[in-house]
Amino acid sequence: MISIDSTLFIQMLNFLVILFISKKMIIDPVMGTVEKRNSRIETLNGQAEKLRSEVEQYKAEYEEKFESVKNEAAKYHREVKQEALKEAEAVYAKVKKDMDAKLEEARSEIEAQKAEAMASLEAEADRMADQIVQKIIGKVA
Repeated sequence: MISIDSTLFIQMLNFLVILFISKKMIIDPVMGTVEKRNSRIETLNGQAEKLRSEVEQYKAEYEEKFESVKNEAAKYHREVKQEALKEAEAVYAKVKKDMDAKLEEARSEIEAQKAEAMASLEAEADRMADQIVQKIIGKVA
C-alpha cells in the first residue's frame, strides 16, 4: 500500500532538485547547442539561397553576353563574306576586262594576219596567173 509520510515530501523535493540541476547542467546546454545549430543551418540556408540567386543572375548575364558575342560573330562573318564577295566580283570584273581586251587584241591580230595572208595569196595568185599566162603565150607563139 501507499503510505504518505515525510519521505514522500523529501522524495518530491529530491526530484525537483535533480530536475532543476539536470535542467541547468544538461537540458539547457543541449537546447542551446540545438538552437545554435538551427540558427547556423538557417544562416547557411540563407547564404546558399543568396548564392543560388547570384549564380542564376550570373548565368543569365553569361547567356546574354554569349548571345551578344554570337550575334556579333555572325554579323562579322556576314560582313567578311560580303567583302570577300565584293573583292571576288572586282577581281572577276578585272579578269573579264583583261580577257575581253586580250580577245579583242587577238581578233585584231587575226584580222591583220588574215588581211596579210589574203594580200600574200592575191599576190601569189597574180604571180601564178602571170606565169600561167606567160606559159600559155609562150606555147602559142
